[in-house]
Amino acid sequence: MSQLFIVYLGGSAPKANIELHDVQFVIADNIEGTYEQLRQNWFGTVKGLHLDSYKAVRGADGYQISIQDKPQNSDKKLYFVNLGGYDDSKLNELHEFALFVAADKTEAKEKAKQSLLKNSLHQHKDNLMEVDDCLELSKVDGKYIHLTPSDKEYDLKPDWFGYRVIG
Repeated sequence: MSQLFIVYLGGSAPKANIELHDVQFVIADNIEGTYEQLRQNWFGTVKGLHLDSYKAVRGADGYQISIQDKPQNSDKKLYFVNLGGYDDSKLNELHEFALFVAADKTEAKEKAKQSLLKNSLHQHKDNLMEVDDCLELSKVDGKYIHLTPSDKEYDLKPDWFGYRVIG
């Protein structure tokens, strides 16, 4: 059965001094079925590309997620939002991301600002990815995301984390 995976990838790229990361969304029956697509999507050097974590996404923000061949007629869509911010005791920029169900990217961004990076001093938005801002996840790998209201609580606790080389 096809499922949506969120995958946190690590690897390198020419001229980079430190390990780089990306978040990818792929659809497959199991995590191993995503590896080729993940290698193709990686922007850097494929050698050494690895999974740091992944999760089969079954739901988000009060909605169950299913994968279908045809689009859903709904006013709600699934969005990935990555929020960046700063803490004056740390040199690096802080990031936190989550999935939100919203009518549009403005609503998704507002939900993110209300719930992510609560302890950072200065919030700002980075890679709120749809076209330029927010990644709308209505279609992934030629399949469609369907949302059904649910009473279940969903989180992004990984199904697996560690270091699994795929490149």
